[in-house]
Amino acid sequence: MPIPSGYVSGQVVQAVPTGINSALVCVKAETVFSAVASFTADNVFTSTYTNYFLSLRYTSSAAAPFMQFQVGGVAAATNYNYQLISAESTTVAASRATAQTSALIAGDSGGDFKSFAYVNISGPQLAEPTDYISKNIRNATGYTSPIILDTHGNHSTATAYDGIKVLVSSGTMTGTYAIYGYSKTV
Repeated sequence: MPIPSGYVSGQVVQAVPTGINSALVCVKAETVFSAVASFTADNVFTSTYTNYFLSLRYTSSAAAPFMQFQVGGVAAATNYNYQLISAESTTVAASRATAQTSALIAGDSGGDFKSFAYVNISGPQLAEPTDYISKNIRNATGYTSPIILDTHGNHSTATAYDGIKVLVSSGTMTGTYAIYGYSKTV
């Protein structure tokens, strides 16, 4: 008997909608950054979308990438909170940080090993606290030893933001990023 539509190995899966309004919509085209301590994307968060997706491919020379939300090009540097779960080899660890000056979104790449992170951001343009979830694959010691970072956090200040700043606390980073809005219609 054929497997009914919507089921795979006994689990329900959601169909991916198709059509012009069902996908992520690019609000900031893929942009290159090279040997910088930070980069900004201004005027990317608007009422057109509620949720956003940041894609980040990078290397870093000394430190992990963090983010700050901005209004009119001025970054908010208080009230970031996050919970981190990491997996390296067979060791799983967790940590929490509150009242930080920026939000952790990825780990340092340990030099010239390409790493990738994506950040789902909920409601940055709304005058309410902003939540985020970041997933990161670090290739910090080589490509045969990937490290997983899973960060969930918020910016607890109720402010409407229009931009974002990605930064490292020391050294520089190089790579590409793009920002997408989640369509509100299907």
